[in-house]
Amino acid sequence: MARGSKDGKDRGRGAGCLPNREAFERMNFLLQSAQFYASLPTTTTTPAAVATGATAKGKEPDQPLALDNDRSDSSSSGAPPQAPATMLPLARFYAKEMRLVSRKSVLRMSPHVKRSICKVCLTPLVPGISSMTRVKGQKRSRRVITTCNYCQAQTRLFVNDDHVLFVDRPEHGTIS
Repeated sequence: MARGSKDGKDRGRGAGCLPNREAFERMNFLLQSAQFYASLPTTTTTPAAVATGATAKGKEPDQPLALDNDRSDSSSSGAPPQAPATMLPLARFYAKEMRLVSRKSVLRMSPHVKRSICKVCLTPLVPGISSMTRVKGQKRSRRVITTCNYCQAQTRLFVNDDHVLFVDRPEHGTIS
């Protein structure tokens, strides 16, 4: 009885113990990272804009953003290097990794997490930034329509005030 307690029961199993804790922690980190990178502002900068201090969204009307192709420090391909317009590819990568971790360790993601990621392109759906959310319908048949701004995929969820997800019920007993 070196592993168990005096009464022969395993101390590792209880209300505070979560199997596959490391996998859940990794999935939580990947979700937070994906949502962070998806919520970063989308501004495009060019080398000429960096030199003048202007961006594509906030440029001065008298200073057009033009690429200076005659610079001596440009790369050998002829095109000047550009900063990425957004961090959505990295956010998609983290969301894809989170889904792979859950599949490899045979863990179920929460419905709240699944609804926050596009099922087609795996972009984290941040309202107003990477997705558009609308409420349509009358009082009895209202639905929330979320549209991904990247792939234009739509998800429709019916709104029922009496409905509570299984994981949100108090008798479910998940660790919150």
